[in-house]
Amino acid sequence: MPFRRADCATDPDMNDYLKAVPAEPVEPPPRLEAAFAAASPWLADGSSELPQLLAPPPVEAAPEALPEDVATAQAPPPPEAPAADTDEVDDERAGAYAGDDGEATTTSPIVATIEVFGAADGDAWPTFEADLLLCSDALSPPATPGCAVELLPSTLPELDARLGAAGDCRVAIAIAGDPLSVGPGRRLLAALGPERVCLHAAVGPLQAALARIGFGLGDVHLLDLDLLGAEGVLARLRRGRLYAFMPGQFGSPAVGRLLEQAGLHQARAWRVAADPAVPVEALLAFELSDRPAPDPDSGFVIAYTVGADGSSREWPGIPAAEFEAALPEAARLLALAWLQPGDDDSGWSVEGEEPALALDWSRERPEARIHCVGASADRLAHLARSHLAGHGLTAVDDGSFRSLSSLPEPNVVFLRAGPEFTQQVRTAFDRLRPSGRMVVAAEGEQSRLELMQFAHRHRPALWQDLTVSAGDGAGRFELAAARSVRLMGWLKAARG
Repeated sequence: MPFRRADCATDPDMNDYLKAVPAEPVEPPPRLEAAFAAASPWLADGSSELPQLLAPPPVEAAPEALPEDVATAQAPPPPEAPAADTDEVDDERAGAYAGDDGEATTTSPIVATIEVFGAADGDAWPTFEADLLLCSDALSPPATPGCAVELLPSTLPELDARLGAAGDCRVAIAIAGDPLSVGPGRRLLAALGPERVCLHAAVGPLQAALARIGFGLGDVHLLDLDLLGAEGVLARLRRGRLYAFMPGQFGSPAVGRLLEQAGLHQARAWRVAADPAVPVEALLAFELSDRPAPDPDSGFVIAYTVGADGSSREWPGIPAAEFEAALPEAARLLALAWLQPGDDDSGWSVEGEEPALALDWSRERPEARIHCVGASADRLAHLARSHLAGHGLTAVDDGSFRSLSSLPEPNVVFLRAGPEFTQQVRTAFDRLRPSGRMVVAAEGEQSRLELMQFAHRHRPALWQDLTVSAGDGAGRFELAAARSVRLMGWLKAARG
């Protein structure tokens, strides 16, 4: 249910409890606490000068340079970047440009004029005029390009740095396929605008393969196994959707095995290549798993996911029995129903070593950026793999309230009461963006008292006591002792 401001019906006991708890005096916090409660700079996607251009893949060895005889002109020399004031570099941008030694690097602003086009080996390249050509490693550049030629950087920091170093010149980027669907073209256009970025549409291999079976790019959800990995693909599979898989180095039979692992044994699959001379194969998912891969296995797998057996866990609610001390499923589902997190939300989940709600959230919104406060990186990575979560989870080892002051400001916050609860809930509410949502869960008597004191200062939009008594399927047919959780939800006022 979405947040809305409405009168909440409460029972007499609840009202008596509210009256019994003394309200906190409205007075300025101590100087030290105020330093941590102060609002930090806005870290939304649109706040930085240049949003992300490419999703950074796993770190690999640097590509080899093209032969010197390919370049027929000298590339524009990179200008010296002015020294940047490190105090003004926000945490997100510094993290995105961190090098192998862990230190942030700075880049010059991008002022080049950029032209992005698609090409294919064996076909004539479109005419272009440029001072520098950045060519995909899947293409062979023309013998006489008329400008300097370099390999297209494969990561965001490298591409950002190279374009910034090019200065005020003309840069052409050659992509294998349609630049509207692959490569950095759309990210560049969104970041720099049409005044400096021009995209030339082309028919790519995937588009040609889809056309052979009557589909278009807008009909499918694209899943790249090389980019997402098997776990990332599994986290995104849902029933009743049409997917286009790029098997890459995994091979097309691996797609069938992933569909079976997700409980989609009866999914309809087509193994199709862009080359019209290669026949189209229509299979079920379990048949695709057993069918030998063609040589070369350079096509795509198009699958319509029907016939699920329920093992893919499309609905949120990881069983609490799979954790040592997580909140009950009912409490997590109610909190998610109040929070209504989206793909574009940036959020915090303050749950300690077992961020069960963050995992539920990430499974449903794989693209969401969630900072798991109090969770170690190794433990979080293990849980994310085990429960097929998305790739937007970030571990924050330091679970103290001081660690919250350095995180990007959130749209959505979930906080489970623990050590330093009073300072955490105050800091989280202060850092919450306008129109943001926050839900807090308190279980112990002391944490309930602290939560009620905060609620007297900032009245919640929703609150509810939830009592859960779990049964043990392996033991006697009886219910365990009841467990009570108090949940409160806030909707922060819109700016202005």
